[in-house]
Amino acid sequence: MKAIIISGGAPPTKDLINQEITEQVIIIAVDSGANYLWKYNIIPHYLIGDLDSINNIVLNEFINKNVLILNYPIRKNYTDMELALQKIRDLKITNVTFLGCFGGNRIDHILANINLLNTAHQLQINATMKDDFQTINIQYKSFNAFGQPGDMFSLLPFHTSVYNLSIYGAEYPLKHYNLKIGDTRTLSNYFYDTKITITFDFGILIFFKFHYNEK
Repeated sequence: MKAIIISGGAPPTKDLINQEITEQVIIIAVDSGANYLWKYNIIPHYLIGDLDSINNIVLNEFINKNVLILNYPIRKNYTDMELALQKIRDLKITNVTFLGCFGGNRIDHILANINLLNTAHQLQINATMKDDFQTINIQYKSFNAFGQPGDMFSLLPFHTSVYNLSIYGAEYPLKHYNLKIGDTRTLSNYFYDTKITITFDFGILIFFKFHYNEK
């Protein structure tokens, strides 16, 4: 079983949400993320947050639809997204996709949401963050990624430098490189074929794959 958590950032399209919905999926709306689901006629299983930015009409509709609502105070030690992730852990769900996590004027919220990918890992939950233009996940060991020739991707070190990094199958290959915090050498690379291989000995990588071809 997996979960989808929809936050109140830039709204995901209905098509993107529907791509993630399977028969065995738990849908969690985080505060104003519920507004997007209501617009698309999608009923979540849970509504979580301090409910300070949800439309009252939407809130009442979901109450009438018997959505399970977990209401928290505005002043608290966790963000609404963290509370939703904790609920995933309590439900013993091991795969989650975050939607609606980008956009708006709060860059700190965007960075905090990306950090939640690492929090999910610590909770033994496989997590991916998506919008209609990109997919983001965090990699803790060497991995393969798949796409189409010309698809763009980027790598960034997460919290620590990445040592002995090599990139195979990309337009700009790299061998035995130490990628330090602040280094931008691994931005805007491209798939040369349908598979790339990323290897490294130590560190943590943020992997960005973009859903469009800029070339």
